[in-house]
Amino acid sequence: MNGYIALKPITLSGVDYAAGDSIPADAVLPSRVPALIRTKSIARINEHPAEAQETPQNDANDFGGVNLPIQTENGVLELPASGEDIVKAVELLQMNADDAIQAIKEIESDSVLIIMDACDSRKTVKAAAKARAKELNEETDPEGTTDPEGQNGADGTNPEGDADGGDE
Repeated sequence: MNGYIALKPITLSGVDYAAGDSIPADAVLPSRVPALIRTKSIARINEHPAEAQETPQNDANDFGGVNLPIQTENGVLELPASGEDIVKAVELLQMNADDAIQAIKEIESDSVLIIMDACDSRKTVKAAAKARAKELNEETDPEGTTDPEGQNGADGTNPEGDADGGDE
């Protein structure tokens, strides 16, 4: 059977359809079908509505993560970051400075803090990220020992504390 099912209330060609109503195939302009399916307004009749709602976007946060190239004075740091880390960093980057500073106090991921230090241009937010990274490192290394090989700290900063090599 040709046609569609309304997944949410919609008006097509002047006819109102409620969620679950059958929509004849000729009621939908062929050029609009992909957009209406993508926005979860309709589903093809041979698709189960739950399946029709599945989109690649739903899987975007389920990837295993990536290695982000973070520029340092000593070259490029390949920072492993999970999808959750990236999402949290993007949320923080969009916040105003005061809200970001407060949210950073709750961060437990070094990767998020490194991303913030490398990507945020606001000095106060960078300072908050560095301070939180230092707190986390002190919690995990109460003896205060340093890296025996003299490499970058766990917060991704160089010994001067600047991940991007700038002088801010």
